[in-house]
Amino acid sequence: MKVNVRIIPPDRELKLKAGDNLRSALIETGIPLDSPCGGQGTCLKCKVQLSGVSQKHTELELEKLSREELDGGWHLACQVKIEAAGEVRLPEVEISRAKASFGLLGEEIALQPNVRGISFKLSRPSLSDQRADWNRLAAYLEKQIEGPVSTELSLLRELSARLREWHFSGEAVAVGSEVVALDPPGSTGDRLGVAIDIGTTTLAAGLVDLGTGRVIAIDAELNPQIAFGADVVSRIMYAQEAPGNRTKLQRELVRGLNQLLVRLCRSARREKDRIFEATVVGNTTMLHTLLGLEARNIALAPYIGGLNQSLDLPARELDLQIHPRGKVHVLPSIASFVGADTVAVILAAKLHRTRTPKLAIDIGTNGEVMLATRKGVLTASTAAGPAFEGGRIKYGMRAVRGAISSFQAAPELNYSVIGGVAPKGICGSGLIDLVAELYWTGILDQKGRILLPAEISSRRAGKLASRVRARKQAREFVIFSDEKREVVLTQQDVRELQLAKGAIRAGVELLMKEAGVTSGDIQEVLLAGVFGNYINRERAVTLGLIPPFPLEKIHFIGNGAMDGALKALLNLEERRQAEKIAAEAHHIELSGRPDFEATFLRCLSFGN
Repeated sequence: MKVNVRIIPPDRELKLKAGDNLRSALIETGIPLDSPCGGQGTCLKCKVQLSGVSQKHTELELEKLSREELDGGWHLACQVKIEAAGEVRLPEVEISRAKASFGLLGEEIALQPNVRGISFKLSRPSLSDQRADWNRLAAYLEKQIEGPVSTELSLLRELSARLREWHFSGEAVAVGSEVVALDPPGSTGDRLGVAIDIGTTTLAAGLVDLGTGRVIAIDAELNPQIAFGADVVSRIMYAQEAPGNRTKLQRELVRGLNQLLVRLCRSARREKDRIFEATVVGNTTMLHTLLGLEARNIALAPYIGGLNQSLDLPARELDLQIHPRGKVHVLPSIASFVGADTVAVILAAKLHRTRTPKLAIDIGTNGEVMLATRKGVLTASTAAGPAFEGGRIKYGMRAVRGAISSFQAAPELNYSVIGGVAPKGICGSGLIDLVAELYWTGILDQKGRILLPAEISSRRAGKLASRVRARKQAREFVIFSDEKREVVLTQQDVRELQLAKGAIRAGVELLMKEAGVTSGDIQEVLLAGVFGNYINRERAVTLGLIPPFPLEKIHFIGNGAMDGALKALLNLEERRQAEKIAAEAHHIELSGRPDFEATFLRCLSFGN
């Protein structure tokens, strides 16, 4: 039996099957629902307010939701069994717009794209020159390209009419050696490209004028795959749960990318049919899901994926909505957990060309560590988890309106909220600030335990001690509270941050150990990633997220993966350098090292 359920927003009435899980039913109908735990009931992000549908709360909901939420009809969608007609109200969803930076540190990128426009003026056919139309055009273009050219049947079908309409002159648009479009003589049509960074949490893209090399629009979108799990392993597991799930992951990812492309073109007032090439980077699992490849073996020892090399393919094979004959270039990966995004960071930061030890850390759901030495570049991947993006944090959220983004404890409690409104939660940069300040003031001990007021001996704690409370044997620090809502940091939140911090720090230490370098040998530390660009260097060192390098050695480089994708889009030599990086980088599989567990456990502590 099916029942009518109205979803607000977007104010749609759906017919849903009684007995089905509400979260799964919403996702199936294309309603985005943030559920990074994949429906396990642990992230508490899929809260919905019900009128009808189901009035029963599960034991898990009774444990996790506040009395106010329970009385107000709030449920966790992953726990709701559809029983009757009714209404579902979704919480307000805001998408963090990643500020993807281009042209690393102001560097000028030489313009040598794979897409080019070639003007032509052909001799007319005659009884003495009876070459076919394509043969005539191809012969001319091959002299300009200095090699054979090709095209698709769809272009051949329009070729003869176009040549005669334009008196055998015009402009051919070629991607590599393939002619993908024909424009009339004197055409001012755009030749556009797009650089795409597929993050586990965020999709970022930059629209580029390939005639001038100018970036004309940048934007970001929440990766819609977040509904199926917060990290790559949970999505790999989801893909194996039922036939068709792999296709569903691919379809959702492409849907998000196409939404992003539409918005980019709208803001720049350009046509998406004038995008002739896309360069794509991302971690290995995200690239597998983009291509619809089997990824299960990535999560199983010895961690082997289906593809690490670069790939060129028609955009229509992915259903990516650019020019119908447009192309996609996927940059190469290094290993199953060190993907093309890491190659792009190395490319952007020129780590493969350095002669002095440099460290780069791409901080995100997956934390990649890169160490450049005279002998080459070493890489490692760390399972940082979603804490830096607000995942698995009770009041965690992304960097959107209402998120606490920075925190200061001395001389008095002070914090900044994005949008200048009352806080709704705390994002990654605010979380690092808060925990670092609580550790510095003595509210947290070195092992990460929240101390009760009677246990706090530090004078720095001051009035902060009164904000610590114990609830159901769990300790919390109250950041904000009024008659409507509160925002707290729980002991479990601290543990989640410790796991993320410990993983990245262990990766750094083990790469340095492998290379035989010390902190004093490192000349520069580069923090990459959209999130990495906003953390406080001093607080990161205080927590021990990174070793105690002098602050003047630590620099932010923004979205280095996007910078690398841009370089590969604008310059073919950079594309060749990416191939060299992937082939020559020395990957260290941390899980296979006998010293990993001890190092990781030691790095969980704060301040070391």
